Amino acid sequence: MTEPLPITAVILTKNEARHLPGCLASVQGLVRHVLVVDSGSTDGTVQLAQSTGAEVVERPFSDFASQRNAALQLVRDPWVLFLDADERITPVLAREIRLALQHVRDEVTGFWLARQNFFFGRWVRAGGWWPDYQLRLFRVGQGRYRPDQLVHEVVELHGHAQTLHAPLLHVNYETVGEFVAKQFAYARLDAQARLQAGYRPRLRTYLGQPARAFWRRFVQLRGYRDGLLGLFLAGTLATAELVVWLLVRRGMHQHQRDESTVRVALAPLDPTISCSVVIVNYNVREHVLACLTSIAESCRSSGLNAEVIVVDNASSDGSVDAIQQQFPWARVIALPENRGYAAGVNAGIRAAHGAFIIVLNPDTRIVGDALAQLVATLRDHPDVGVVGPQLRYPDGRIQPSRRRFPTLLTALLESTVIQDYWRNNRVLRRYYMADFSDAEPHDVDWLVGACLGVRRQVIEQVGGMDERFFLYSEEVEWCWRIRRAGWRIVYEPRAVIVHVEGASAGQEPARRQIAFDTAKVQLYDILYGRPLAQFVRVFLLSNYLVRIAIEGGKWLLGHKRALRRQRVVRYWQAFRSGLRPASW
Repeated sequence: MTEPLPITAVILTKNEARHLPGCLASVQGLVRHVLVVDSGSTDGTVQLAQSTGAEVVERPFSDFASQRNAALQLVRDPWVLFLDADERITPVLAREIRLALQHVRDEVTGFWLARQNFFFGRWVRAGGWWPDYQLRLFRVGQGRYRPDQLVHEVVELHGHAQTLHAPLLHVNYETVGEFVAKQFAYARLDAQARLQAGYRPRLRTYLGQPARAFWRRFVQLRGYRDGLLGLFLAGTLATAELVVWLLVRRGMHQHQRDESTVRVALAPLDPTISCSVVIVNYNVREHVLACLTSIAESCRSSGLNAEVIVVDNASSDGSVDAIQQQFPWARVIALPENRGYAAGVNAGIRAAHGAFIIVLNPDTRIVGDALAQLVATLRDHPDVGVVGPQLRYPDGRIQPSRRRFPTLLTALLESTVIQDYWRNNRVLRRYYMADFSDAEPHDVDWLVGACLGVRRQVIEQVGGMDERFFLYSEEVEWCWRIRRAGWRIVYEPRAVIVHVEGASAGQEPARRQIAFDTAKVQLYDILYGRPLAQFVRVFLLSNYLVRIAIEGGKWLLGHKRALRRQRVVRYWQAFRSGLRPASW
């Protein structure tokens, strides 16, 4: 019987029970030891490997290079052979490996193996798929995987490598969905590596690099010889290249967001305070007074010990004096100028002593024990970072306040002329979460910022509101950061608050329109990148021209001419604004 060679075969696995038996069988009798490095399999992979006598080490997955380098530290034989679970050492390759190691020279430290790739049961001969040389067999201590190459790993070998020609069988993928999913998973790792390396895409990158990838696979490497399958493979890899650069762009914006995040140093925690209520006021004296009255009644009836902080954004209607005279228990922070809603909220948060902060609009009215309900939700569910109530109009109708994060289609439909004539569409129904009952608590992506209960720990982790937003959309970006940090955002309908809606901004319709759409452009820039934000901006500006044409047509027909004139002026002012965020 032929003795095993002084080789340890290393196999990386995660849920590979389907492929692993074939891989293990192919190295039986060829190698002295088998080491399986598993990353949390749940399909019996570990038990299967152990039943064959393989050594199994469980290690959380970070990236492929790290996994392989960690495995190298555990190899006891002079040679190591790295395999994927869906690869097979063919008998002819096993014989060639034996012969090569019997006559190996000292200066030879590794061997290239000719990988033979099968897609959906078919051998792919062109497009660079055969022979697909991989440096998998090398002397321990003479090779190491480059740590900056997170996917499609590269061995740094000290010495000379020879080439073996017998095929290493690779039964890549059995379904199209499996192949596409794996390429996009690789794309995420590739994007991470390129970000770390400092790559920055230009506008031409998004077209040029995918086109280059397609040309290389389909034309230069003659992928066309494999017909439609070659076309599909080249096209999928080109698409994956586009995804890589889009993810790089997204990562760049995430880094910029992290750098621009407003870190808020909160006041020392006071455990005797049930919650801190932060209200930002601007020229809505009667509303804020009514809001404070409802807070006092709610706290009295529920026994809640609330700290109330009113931040005034340079109001000129006597709000500050009225609050100090009628509600001396409320702390007033009078800012010298109107810096916007987000800056006002952050100023209030900095003064807050409570473990839970309730950010409240001045045009709201607390119904019953709504504040206590919000505090209870945060207290009883430590994984909830933000909670919001059911909002109602003054006439008792439910005000939509639950949302999913916006997509490009959302930008083209929400509050545009298209929505005016096509209100009942699937995109906006999904955006407004119409598939969930507004009478039941549930998780959401974000909540309308009229009332948000936020855990102190969340603010310490992700920061305050982004002060690049003057008015509108600041709560969307805040919730985006909070969700990305792993916190839940919950809609709690047992807490009910009346919301007049738009009291401050509604005083100046043109300004409100400009602020709303400029904030939308700013939001898309932060969430999805400048190219998409520019597209949204141009679309919104075009939307104004369409509205001007519609309103002008109705004016010509004599229909409510005063109203039509006002709207034409408003939309023209909005168009002339250009909708360019101040940060651009």
